[in-house]
Amino acid sequence: MYEIKKQMINIGKAMLALDLQNTHSGNISALHDREMYVTKTGSMKGHLKERDIVIPGIEEPKSGLFQASSETGTHRKILKYARSAIHAHSLPTTLVSFLVEEIRPFDFLGKRYLYSVPVVEFEYPVGSLEMEEKIPEILRKKPAVVVKKHGPFVRASSLNEAFFFLCIVDYSSEILLHLKILGADLSKSSNLCYPEVSRYKNPYSFKGTEDKELISQFQRTSSDAFELKLSPFHTGSLSVRDGNQMIYCPNLSSPEYIKNDLMRIEIDEDREDFFIRLHQTVYRYSSEKSVIFTHSPYAMIQSLEMVGEGCDRIIPVDAEGGYLYPAIPVVLPDEEMRVLVEKAVKYKIVVLAGLGALAVGHTPGDTIHHSSSLRNICYLKSKLQMMNKVGIVGDVATYVDERGKNW
Repeated sequence: MYEIKKQMINIGKAMLALDLQNTHSGNISALHDREMYVTKTGSMKGHLKERDIVIPGIEEPKSGLFQASSETGTHRKILKYARSAIHAHSLPTTLVSFLVEEIRPFDFLGKRYLYSVPVVEFEYPVGSLEMEEKIPEILRKKPAVVVKKHGPFVRASSLNEAFFFLCIVDYSSEILLHLKILGADLSKSSNLCYPEVSRYKNPYSFKGTEDKELISQFQRTSSDAFELKLSPFHTGSLSVRDGNQMIYCPNLSSPEYIKNDLMRIEIDEDREDFFIRLHQTVYRYSSEKSVIFTHSPYAMIQSLEMVGEGCDRIIPVDAEGGYLYPAIPVVLPDEEMRVLVEKAVKYKIVVLAGLGALAVGHTPGDTIHHSSSLRNICYLKSKLQMMNKVGIVGDVATYVDERGKNW
């Protein structure tokens, strides 16, 4: 009992950290030992205690039914075929629900893990019987559904996986929302060729090294990637070279209180996984010591817009960004790996349109510096473009350093 409650407490804390709810909104449920666990109505998800999680019964009422979440009926029906469910108030997703009847992502993560997310409207969109009947039926076939003006529901085989789906919905919604506001041409983006990926895998805390300092660097980088939203929960990857092997973290973005893995992999070993092969290719053809791959939403917004404009680079508008990177190359996601490595080594970071960003360096600190700088560069440029849209700044091109055009 304690372990499942601890997991729910951690997920609630992570939800608040990513602004997926306000202090008291949302709800979390899980099935454990044939019992249903659900958060109390109005409980503070970022500060849950064991007493904030009740066991109202999966088949018939038990203890805490009147304290349980107002969405308990919906969760109860979902948990008859799933192991966990989460409802959150993702702000980008809620905004997108005003615009579409189905969220169809253009980014790699959204396309591969969600494909499409139905948006449904209810007369009473909070805890109604209509929701209890319809939402569980939709979630039998889909990992996520969005209630218009209210937010997403997700289900999965574990709490970590449910949170993963929730973060992908939020991520893809933010990208789609900004692309629509910017009026980006998405005709070319819909045909981008993304790599195949396997299903979400729960980490098991594998440790490919006993080096405490190195483990600490991985943990610090994982936490920074999560808190800075450089990549959605349990996405992205980080590696460090160790002779003919690499220490590899496949589920990088994670708070320090939720485990992830460190694997030891031969650099010349044949692997099917796209991201493992990408890291291996860097070490085969360069002298770099560390590699990071992230999925910053603002980098994806800018890269997808660049594809629509037929542009091959992101040019910073801010002073620090322009000083560090006069231009950041943008390539199609199916570009040859050898070419990706060459560009990453030359420019320190390269963006694969809609897919993510590859950065290299001598330490994890070097690599995440590039990734976090990219996030700031793309955030500032996206917001400046929006300011131009409403007429409070002039043409964004006037803020671009000329060096970047010929870099």
